[in-house]
Amino acid sequence: MYRQFTASRVSESNVLFPPTIIFNDEGITIKTPALLHHNTDFIPYDAVSSVMIHTPLAGFSTITFYAYGREIRVHGFLQREVRKMKRSVEER
Repeated sequence: MYRQFTASRVSESNVLFPPTIIFNDEGITIKTPALLHHNTDFIPYDAVSSVMIHTPLAGFSTITFYAYGREIRVHGFLQREVRKMKRSVEER
């Protein structure tokens, strides 16, 4: 299984470099680009302690992964995308 979700460029702070979340058989890769560097986090499915989503009535949604005592928050997705992402983690 390989799924990739890219945040909308219209959402806040994603205009030039939208983050990407990739789901594969081993785990989740979160790529957060910036002007001079990028941050890539890999989380195996068994390390994810919980996933929270925030879906406002208007605007873009946020997904938050909790793993290794850290919180990784990514903003700028559609509601149906964050629900698919959460379901993908819960199925593992």
